[in-house]
Amino acid sequence: MYRRELLGGAGSVDKISYISSVVDDAEIFKYVIITLIVHVNELERIGVINGNVAGRIRDVLRDIWRGGYEPGKLGSYEDVHEYIEAELIRRLGGIGGWIGIGRSRNDHVATAIRLKLRRALLDLILITLKLREVILNKAVEGYDKVIIGSTHRQPAQVTTLGHYMLYLDDLSRDFLGELMHVYELVNKSPLGSGPLTGTMVGIDRFREATELGFDGVVDNTIYATGSRYFIISTASTIVNYLVEVGRFINNLEMWLMPQLNYLSADPSHLATSSIMPHKRNPATLEVFRARIGGEAVGHLMAMYSILRPVESGYQLDLQELTRHMWSIVKIALEGLSILMDFINGVKVNEDSIKESLSKYVVTAAEYAETVSMREGRPFRDVYNEVARELRSGIKVGLDVNDALMKPVRGSSNPRQVIDNAKSRLNEVRELMSRVNSMVSRLNEIENKLLTT
Repeated sequence: MYRRELLGGAGSVDKISYISSVVDDAEIFKYVIITLIVHVNELERIGVINGNVAGRIRDVLRDIWRGGYEPGKLGSYEDVHEYIEAELIRRLGGIGGWIGIGRSRNDHVATAIRLKLRRALLDLILITLKLREVILNKAVEGYDKVIIGSTHRQPAQVTTLGHYMLYLDDLSRDFLGELMHVYELVNKSPLGSGPLTGTMVGIDRFREATELGFDGVVDNTIYATGSRYFIISTASTIVNYLVEVGRFINNLEMWLMPQLNYLSADPSHLATSSIMPHKRNPATLEVFRARIGGEAVGHLMAMYSILRPVESGYQLDLQELTRHMWSIVKIALEGLSILMDFINGVKVNEDSIKESLSKYVVTAAEYAETVSMREGRPFRDVYNEVARELRSGIKVGLDVNDALMKPVRGSSNPRQVIDNAKSRLNEVRELMSRVNSMVSRLNEIENKLLTT
């Protein structure tokens, strides 16, 4: 607002409103305040401002934080940074203007986004760990509960609910590994990089990074301020996982169909029709799947489209990127919480499984392998023999329990399933303790900056 007037006169309200990010900046308001406090601390440490001025600026910054953020009342500002600086000058007079030295909105917004995003990542890591805990407990509960697995949407082989749960856990474990890697990417400080090439003020960027709880700095100042690789990497990692989760949702929905009825679900996840009272629609799964495919994927594609034409310095296009990141995080956090509750409540309908087993031959492959090895006959010869018998209407197959007991690692073997699930539960609990410690450390850092 005031900068615009100095440069060329007041801008029209509609144009300022058009380019303004004050609404989106509600997501980072807290972290902009924290970043500014650390900046003031550093200015004081290097002697650019004295302790009295630094203290008064910090007091006002904390007062602005306590007063909250109302974007609807900030139509004349381009962003939260401009609003806070104007408030400092309004309340303190000229000394409030010291906040502008040695900094740019470019390095400060990048810092605030990283501070917010690392907390979002920890939230996502914790919800995924809780999901894994539910999945693994369900694997223990259903380690020997038979499910007819499918390929090409056709009855294929017998397995167990526990075996399918470990599939979902493998996926979630890989996702957690990627999240931890992305966290390391995000948890580096761009603060002190200025608008592009640094500033003339002798800021110690490593000291600022330590005070903010970062693990280091983003070294190159152009990369620190103008790159959003850390955001697009986070977004793509989350969406990749959600897409795979959406595929598993398809299995759950298929097993809930009355024609199969392999699973029953907690009624709180189901909805009926306005005209067909017999319907039991898996409403929560459908909404989550839609938000994955229709929204999260769409947000990611929008982010790629925004980033691709932008040069390697800061442009306002980047401001339009961040809201898509927060939307993806919200979809993931809400949806995984719903999925966790859904899985916790599912039960195998054993009578329906037995009925399907009486209709479909799904242990023929295991039977053919067993005969081939027992009789020393080439597998293809036995395979062709079994196929002829099946075509003639003779049901040829191995006993279901025998078919489950495969010696191959990671198979449907119930003994492997339950042992694997119990071992992984210990792994999950250890990691959860570690992540909770990380959260506590950040809470302590943030609370100290906002209250001391």
